[in-house]
Amino acid sequence: MTLQQRRAIDRELYRYEQNKKKAAEYVASHAFDNFSMDYSSLHVKSSQRNAPERRLITEIGEAERAWKWCKVFENVMTKYRWEKKDELMRKKYIEKKTPVCIATELHIDRATYFRWLDEVRGTAWQWAIEYKLL
Repeated sequence: MTLQQRRAIDRELYRYEQNKKKAAEYVASHAFDNFSMDYSSLHVKSSQRNAPERRLITEIGEAERAWKWCKVFENVMTKYRWEKKDELMRKKYIEKKTPVCIATELHIDRATYFRWLDEVRGTAWQWAIEYKLL
């Protein structure tokens, strides 16, 4: 995993609440559909002059991307459900606490904190690859 990928993963994990909100709005707008749409097979070509159409396509892409990042976060949390690593994720990415504070609250040393954080990022990286986000 490169430094840029690590930063992208951290940035998106920090945005979990925003992504969740955006994805919820997206899902709510499509909740009345009786079928699930496969956007990968939907090929909409936009002309250069049709700005509203381009904007709609962009919004759909952003909402789908936000939903996928939420799935990455939730899948990582599920994997580490009964370990302290899920608490580490909650405190770091949702409560936005400092490493020292997190290590103290979890009763672990700083080296363990950073090792666990690398494991969490590695798992998130694997899920991001799976969802074709990176």
